[in-house]
Amino acid sequence: MTLEEMSIDIIRLLRKYTEIEHIVNEDVSQADDKPILHVQLTPLNYRTAAAGKFADKEILMDIAYMEKLVTSNQSIYRMLEKLDTIFQPYFRICGRAFTCDAQMDITDDIGHYKMILRFTDTVPFNTAEPVVKSLTLDWRKQHGIT
Repeated sequence: MTLEEMSIDIIRLLRKYTEIEHIVNEDVSQADDKPILHVQLTPLNYRTAAAGKFADKEILMDIAYMEKLVTSNQSIYRMLEKLDTIFQPYFRICGRAFTCDAQMDITDDIGHYKMILRFTDTVPFNTAEPVVKSLTLDWRKQHGIT
C-alpha cells in the first residue's frame, strides 16, 4: 500500500462524508474564502520484519481544515467533530480497516485532525532466476534405451 493510494482513499472518504469541495493532498495556500481540507501523510517508521518479507509501517495522517485566512474556532470545532464521526470507531482505506486514535488541535486558525496509522505490508520480491540459454536432454539414456 503506497502513500499515494492511501491519500486517494482518504480523500475519497472525505468527499463522501463532507460537503467540502476543495480536498487536496498537495501544498495549498488559502487564497479565497472557500473551505479546504488538506490531507498530509508523513512516513514515520518503516521496519523490516519476517526476514525482509514484511515491513512494519507507521504513517502520520494530518487532515488540516481552514475556511478563511482567519477561521473561527466554532467552525473548526464543528469540522473536527465531523471528521471524528467519519473515522470513529474504525475506517477502511485500501481494503484495510484501521482503528482511530485521533488527536485534534488548532494552530494558527487551522484545525488539525491527526492519527498514526500502523500496519504491516508485504515487500514485493523479484528474485532473478538464471536464464537457460541451451538445454540438452537425452531421453534415451534416462529410460535405458541406447
